[in-house]
Amino acid sequence: MGSRELQGSSRRSAPLDGLRALAAISVLVFHVWLYAPGGRPTQRTALWDKLMFELNLGLICFFVLSGFLLYQAFARASLAGERGVDVKRYAVRRAARILPAYYVCIAGCLLLYWLAGPRKMLPSAEHIPLFAVFAQNFSADTVMTFNPVTWTLAIEASLYLILPLIGLAAYRLGPRRVGFQVALLIALVGVTLLWNAAVFAGDWRPIGPKVLPAYIGHFALGMLGALWIERRRSVGSAAPGARATALLVAAGAGFVFLGGYWHETAGSGITYATFSGLPAALGFALVITAAAAGRGPAVGWLRARPLVAIGVISYGVYLWHLPLLLATRHLGLMPDPFVLRMTVVLSLALIAGAASWRLVERPLIERFGTARSGPVMAASTDGRKDDAPRQLSRRPKATAESESIATT
Repeated sequence: MGSRELQGSSRRSAPLDGLRALAAISVLVFHVWLYAPGGRPTQRTALWDKLMFELNLGLICFFVLSGFLLYQAFARASLAGERGVDVKRYAVRRAARILPAYYVCIAGCLLLYWLAGPRKMLPSAEHIPLFAVFAQNFSADTVMTFNPVTWTLAIEASLYLILPLIGLAAYRLGPRRVGFQVALLIALVGVTLLWNAAVFAGDWRPIGPKVLPAYIGHFALGMLGALWIERRRSVGSAAPGARATALLVAAGAGFVFLGGYWHETAGSGITYATFSGLPAALGFALVITAAAAGRGPAVGWLRARPLVAIGVISYGVYLWHLPLLLATRHLGLMPDPFVLRMTVVLSLALIAGAASWRLVERPLIERFGTARSGPVMAASTDGRKDDAPRQLSRRPKATAESESIATT
């Protein structure tokens, strides 16, 4: 696709890091509830259990965020219509970002389960290669086993493989056919709808719901947000004001809430299976777009230092929290009160996440020049008040390295 280089930036998007933190914490709290010392809840009748279960929507947020961040460079290249994204560098940097911490976690889990248990979580020797190549979702013997959260990373890895093809199609469409690019991304949402319906009708479990077609629509909704922002930047449009930002956040939060409510009330028929997490994904896409491009108090709170700090290490937190939870529970060290359980698991996960970031992830990010990209909008660090009028900043070169490990 030409020679447009992927350049990182030393600036970070604090609001998006804040969203990463919230997504990671929501998944962690969901697992603390799910893997209680007395065993998994068998049914959800109490409001508390319903709320805890719906925290798994943090996974959907990660998928949408990945689509948004990774597609920015491809959208920018298509709208510029000059040079494409350097796919080779994209591949090298994606590998450098996701693989080392993942493999360290795989090795660490093997050691942790062997020494502390539960040893029943250890995969057989013949199954370990599946985890090594992100193919665990393609076998009923390995999907949702060992370190169960890695099923999402297998889907992320599949996205990394096909995203350049989607970007190439967008690049070929060029800046004069943005509508066709929008239609292409909406068609990907249709792929997920059709796939989910087929999985339900054909009873393709457990593999069918855990492969890329089931989630390509969620990524695509994030991509649409990225395209909208890049389109506005290309024509020099002003950034959304505080009121417009608040409306986007409110609408997005509403869709997420309605998606969760629908999960708990719609039953388990084909309509439920077909739409699944897409309503919530639409909500997250609106919130992410607002956080990346907007301003004002509706998104300003996402810049809180504790949230940003957790967002930075969220990949390691996500990778390690469930193995540490399972080992601690197996050793009989997990307290029964929910708040104490959450405190223990969160503390262990933050320590592991910080170690993963400092010792594994950051050195390789610096080595390959993949520092996370800065805010999509010019941040208020230029001395102006946050409510001052701004324009979408123009970037001459594409960057697909806005770190997006959703489950990353």
